[in-house]
Amino acid sequence: MKRTLSIILAAAMSAAVFSGCNDENVSKYIPDNNISNSTTDSTDSTAADSNNTGAPNTGIPKKDTDTLDTVITDYKYDFWSNDYDRYAITDKYLYFDDLFTADGAGSHFMQDYKIDLQTGEMIPLCNVPECHHSFEDTDCESFIPEAAIGDKCYARKRTGLLYESRTIIDESGNVVFENKFASDLALQYAQQTMERYDSERKKYDEDDIKYNIKYILADEKNLYITGSNYIYAYDIETKQTTEPLIIEEDFPCDILGTDMDNKRVYFKNEVQEVFMADLANQTVTKVCDGDIDNLIAYNGKIYYICFLPHEPDEPWRTQLFEADPDFTNAKVLIEDCENIFNIKDNKIFYYDQSASGDSEQTMLFCYDISTGESTDLFAVEDLQRVFTAPHIDRIFVMSYHTDNTGISTVRTTILISFRSDGSDIWTNEVKNQEGLY
Repeated sequence: MKRTLSIILAAAMSAAVFSGCNDENVSKYIPDNNISNSTTDSTDSTAADSNNTGAPNTGIPKKDTDTLDTVITDYKYDFWSNDYDRYAITDKYLYFDDLFTADGAGSHFMQDYKIDLQTGEMIPLCNVPECHHSFEDTDCESFIPEAAIGDKCYARKRTGLLYESRTIIDESGNVVFENKFASDLALQYAQQTMERYDSERKKYDEDDIKYNIKYILADEKNLYITGSNYIYAYDIETKQTTEPLIIEEDFPCDILGTDMDNKRVYFKNEVQEVFMADLANQTVTKVCDGDIDNLIAYNGKIYYICFLPHEPDEPWRTQLFEADPDFTNAKVLIEDCENIFNIKDNKIFYYDQSASGDSEQTMLFCYDISTGESTDLFAVEDLQRVFTAPHIDRIFVMSYHTDNTGISTVRTTILISFRSDGSDIWTNEVKNQEGLY
């Protein structure tokens, strides 16, 4: 289930996605109506029953607690660590994006939330009534979280499925930084893109293409700005920037993962070459060839997914590796591990789609790095994401449950949280608005 984020691809898709924005059959987003202000309140009687006893149809485990009561330790900064998840965790909130609000009539709209790490309250990032978070909603307050330093969350302003491409904002919507650097490759790419758009009679701001920020990272005092093939630091206190470090001259690069404690960022280019950028020493080293994905640094090691060669008519197969930071001493830990995984307290929380067979549910596993043993945790329908951070003692899992009556569809987002030892299970169901076909 490889996924990459491309603002240009998203731009091309947006016209079709939002063609139903004005469809009067699709309910609009009114924040307070779709989610309780406390996990002690459920969205309906079904949710209440499932929270108390578990729900076989959705895979929600038995609920142990109404509040999260997250233990926070040694927090300084946080950042997302792979190519397709946008989230950030401070000492007070988990910020995340991409929660669908409507399914039906050919339209999907996004909600973005933050969760109070103590109470479990879910708070919409946009409080504008009737907002679709689309291009037409010029007063939309929603944003896409990317990194956090102290109590500040740094983000992009959302414009429908897209985001502001060259500016970084804080939670209040204030512009913190605007990128004004473009590498030679970025300029070449921008020229080709604008020529294509001109031929298709599309109108886009050329500067948005030139100075597009692909990813935002953070450490104790810096935001790290990455473009098509470069990275540089912006000091949030002095407002000074470092010289951009070019990762690779010939191909655009995506981030595989990061080890910000040791100032290392891993990139992959289009021909499956993997590079390690040492931000402390301003050096770039090629460290690997291979179809690598979702790298996480943990306790002096790196953990990553490798996609195995396969025939066109065969399904993807994957392996999860452990290696030293330069990819030496690599060994396989888990066979057939999907590229959505996370690590907490010497345990890898992952899922294997092939283990589900014909079942509509996906089993979440826990692999103990010390013993090499895997344990089944629970099976959940349409598992989407696994969140955690070094400074919190909880793991968060997001999944979707869809009811299709033949007349309408209702998608329920299921959030499950537990401590790394499996205790204190917290659940919340968000019943999204119904869209008619």
